[in-house]
Amino acid sequence: MTTATTLRIDAKPELSGRTVGLVGAGRMGTGIGRCLLGQGAELRVMANKDRSGVNELVEHGASESHSLSQLADGCAVVVLSLPSSAQVEAVCRQGGLLAGLAPKTIVLDTTTAWPHSTIELAAQAAALGIRFVDAPVTRSPEQARRGALNSMLGCDDNFQEFIDVVAAYSATIMRVGPTGSAHKMKIVYNAMTMGISAVASEACQLASSMDVDLRALRGIVSMGSTNSGIFQKITEYLLEEDADALSISLENAAKDIRLAVDAAAERGVNLRSLSAASETFREACDAGYADQTLPNLATHSQKNGS
Repeated sequence: MTTATTLRIDAKPELSGRTVGLVGAGRMGTGIGRCLLGQGAELRVMANKDRSGVNELVEHGASESHSLSQLADGCAVVVLSLPSSAQVEAVCRQGGLLAGLAPKTIVLDTTTAWPHSTIELAAQAAALGIRFVDAPVTRSPEQARRGALNSMLGCDDNFQEFIDVVAAYSATIMRVGPTGSAHKMKIVYNAMTMGISAVASEACQLASSMDVDLRALRGIVSMGSTNSGIFQKITEYLLEEDADALSISLENAAKDIRLAVDAAAERGVNLRSLSAASETFREACDAGYADQTLPNLATHSQKNGS
């Protein structure tokens, strides 16, 4: 596999004898953890906020660690699945995870993170003989449970020592480039996802206000280049065909699109459309929708006429 070349996972690897740590058992992390357990890994897990994911993983064979040093001891690979770079830095620095890991341990950061932070953490880890790899993912928590995520890697081309762990929860793996490049790619990907979500949500609001049948709209959109997977998923949710469609929370979605807008501003790029979309997400969160899933942006728009 070379830069920007995708590896498709046809057969899942056996992880028996591999001790893997998981920090962060939200919906995505729990799905990743279930895949690791399913392939035979000895999984150690540590909660970030909500304990429900930890409880589920422990019920299926994981052991819970009550400190970072306990989780780190003896792990060959540690997977981070956290909300943002702030949490990743808090976990890794100041006598945290990195201090407890042995040389040659690999840290896979699946978080949607700030690339500068990733590069700095990777340098700190390298000074300790530890590899820190940005390994963000796309797709949903449901697809995480099925081992069907799309993973991106920011690392050198020597990845054989951890590719089996990534493959356990992935359908495809792409090495994007050096450290930080995968997190850059994820920011751009999320910018497209959230921008399209905002437009599709407002289109559904317009359709409702004009008494346009949503099924008929979906039919005509499906036949042209305007079609998108995001639009399809939002309509599936609104038509009560799939209650779990696009199950990322609006709070996380707002964070993701804000990250893109901030990254552009840092480079002197004015993203007018995405900045407006970012405000739409912020308004939805302020209106009490933060814990709702992404398609609820359309229902927020309808109720508020925004």
